[in-house]
Amino acid sequence: RCQPVTGVQTCALPILACFISHTDLPMLFGRAARRAGLSPEQTQGFSPHPRLALCPPLPVGVIGLKEPADFWFLDWDDTSFKRWRSFLPQGIDILDARSVDGVSLNKLCSAAAYRLESIGSANPDDIAAVLRTSLSAQDALLSITLSGKEIHVASCDLERCGPSFMVKSLVASEVVSGWDELAIARLAVGQWDPVKMAVTPLWEDTLSVNQDRKSVV
Repeated sequence: RCQPVTGVQTCALPILACFISHTDLPMLFGRAARRAGLSPEQTQGFSPHPRLALCPPLPVGVIGLKEPADFWFLDWDDTSFKRWRSFLPQGIDILDARSVDGVSLNKLCSAAAYRLESIGSANPDDIAAVLRTSLSAQDALLSITLSGKEIHVASCDLERCGPSFMVKSLVASEVVSGWDELAIARLAVGQWDPVKMAVTPLWEDTLSVNQDRKSVV
């Protein structure tokens, strides 16, 4: 099993890749793998497709910078990563990949770090106040800080309290009118470190775990 870390590059043109739907990503990565001469393992059933596991989905338009995923291949060697990466479309990149055994990464996703930036008239202090209240009400807030127009949020419960929940809360409080007043990025997916008060990216944490398992890198 290969665990790559994918990301959307943040230069001007490739940033449009964040408008690719989460449901289209399996086909995108599968086609790139086949063009690279790799053999993805297929699921069972009447409609087989490449076997993979992605972390909790992001709404269209939200940038993902360090998104862990699991892909299963029938073959993998020292050249596979470079070949696979070369066939990805502009704006989508694989930052790292290694062969591992163990629990699927998406089952270890327990926290995420987000960056929200006000690109309209909304006051960042008001945005932070609403998010602090709404996420705390769901017991999902881990930390929140402001830096200029940017609001950095760390939260748990990725399925229920992700970007969609945050934007709905802001719209309901009449702080913003909609998505077009915010630029949102998920900076990392991983596990909360209460000592560092930060989200440890899952791919870094998994690397240390898998080294203990003597996984092949």
